[in-house]
Amino acid sequence: MALDGWIKEEVEKIPPERRLLVTDHFALGYFAARYGFREVGALVPSESSLAEPSALELAELVREMRALKVPAIFVSPTFNPALAERVAAETGAKVVTVYFGTLSGPDGPAPDYLSLMRALTTRIVEALKG
Repeated sequence: MALDGWIKEEVEKIPPERRLLVTDHFALGYFAARYGFREVGALVPSESSLAEPSALELAELVREMRALKVPAIFVSPTFNPALAERVAAETGAKVVTVYFGTLSGPDGPAPDYLSLMRALTTRIVEALKG
């Protein structure tokens, strides 16, 4: 419960209209629902990062990101950054690397679940609070 309360307090630092998530693939649905974020879309509109987006899907994501002024795209360290950087260049968003779905090594920022959630939340808040 302490972690949940801490995350809620941190998320409050983000204006509600900026609580927008674009990720490399749909991996933060539970986080978004629990803490009041809107999942705008994913670079790879699948739960697997191995799928391929179509040109139409990417064009729709870029259009939506521009309309909402999405400030960041969140990608895992294992995701090829080229696609994220291309979309970021078209939308003005920045690419932010976060751990979700996998832990870092023991000396990294997310060696266990609690550390992962704290690191994830901190990076999201820093990128979106404006």
